[in-house]
Amino acid sequence: MAHQRYLFRNANQASPRLAFAQSYWALQEREQSIEESLERACASGFEYLEAGLRDERMAPLRSILKRMPLTLIAQGWASTVQEATVFFQRAVELGAVAMNLHLGHAYLKDEDALRMVDEAYALSERFNLPLVLETHRGRLTQDLHRTRMLMQQRPHVRIALDVSHYLVAGETLGGNATEFYAALAPLLQATKLIHGRISNGQQIQVSTAHVDAVGFTKSIWQQAMAAWLSDAPQDAVLIFEPELGPPPYAYLDEDCAETFSRSGQTNELVRLAREAWDAAQKREMA
Repeated sequence: MAHQRYLFRNANQASPRLAFAQSYWALQEREQSIEESLERACASGFEYLEAGLRDERMAPLRSILKRMPLTLIAQGWASTVQEATVFFQRAVELGAVAMNLHLGHAYLKDEDALRMVDEAYALSERFNLPLVLETHRGRLTQDLHRTRMLMQQRPHVRIALDVSHYLVAGETLGGNATEFYAALAPLLQATKLIHGRISNGQQIQVSTAHVDAVGFTKSIWQQAMAAWLSDAPQDAVLIFEPELGPPPYAYLDEDCAETFSRSGQTNELVRLAREAWDAAQKREMA
């Protein structure tokens, strides 16, 4: 399997498009059950489900995928590539179309991180399952400086972009706007999946009431979408996934209630993603 620039495809469409994925993790501790939430997601046009393939989730996921018109994106967590193998095995068993991997840890030397990336993509080839690496704290993609180096050395790497982690790590711009955008640029070119979450630079997950944070994050999504659209073939699909996690990602008030409705805010993130997509398309046509 050659490294693919466009991982998600649909032969039955006339032009490149944006599609939405539901995060299984984000449905934990919601107002509704997971099944009810997924039924609502399907009814509102979500086409994909991203789920971390822990052993205890396999049975419910088999049932969900059998009953609902959702395409699976697998997720795994691995400090070593050996730990990733079981997630690839489970992904193939469930018919996943891609693997999103949290790979490595925060203290890898650069040469060890590069070797781990090579081994992970070899595993992807072995299982014939496309791989994206998620930008995430505590992994080998934990900061923009390291991840830019990875992209320069391994330009075939494909990214699941969750910019909220970098905004928290750098208190938004990391103290230098020029360096921030320079480091971000190669990641935007490699983004195939966007995790939608708003960070204000101090908190990992805030509501859309934080207007400045919304505008800044949305502009990054738009840039990633525009980069993707620049030469996307007719059958290509870009995935946007609102990912509003349960506590402790979700903040609690003194009564231990979440400070905003994740279900309601998911709808807001979808709206923002559509606006960013429309703006990216207009920019591409200009």
